[in-house]
Amino acid sequence: MPKLDYPGDTLTFTADVMLKRLAKYLRALGYDTFFNENYSDQQLLDFSVQDERVLLTRDNALCNATPEINSFYVKPQSPTAQLGHVAKFYPITFDESRFLVRCMECNTPLQNISKDKAAERVPERVLKRNDSFTYCPMCNQVFWQGDHTKRLRKKFLQVLSD
Repeated sequence: MPKLDYPGDTLTFTADVMLKRLAKYLRALGYDTFFNENYSDQQLLDFSVQDERVLLTRDNALCNATPEINSFYVKPQSPTAQLGHVAKFYPITFDESRFLVRCMECNTPLQNISKDKAAERVPERVLKRNDSFTYCPMCNQVFWQGDHTKRLRKKFLQVLSD
């Protein structure tokens, strides 16, 4: 996976199965966040140690399982509160230049795609309202900045400013 040039490359995470939405939020903020709901606890631990990632978990036993791993117990239940909680302990910030540069589904860095190429893959109304598109070379999905991104940006700004 190509490395991007921002702190999201030095502060990397692994999220356990109970933190899927938090993983997506961190990815949306540009942070390299591994999530795979098919990984066992041991695989998550091994992967986190190997890649020097912070393991985020809601499982106390998993959090305390291995002393050589940087693990963090995420107590809140709501994904928004989880993000705020993690941001109190790690330097997670909102940076417009990193916002939505990773696929929220698979964590792959997104690439720009021309409007002409996007035209074949997005609804006509989306094409009329947008000039800028990205796509995930792994998932092959096309993305654009719509109303949902405005809401997400507002949510992140609110959570990370508290």
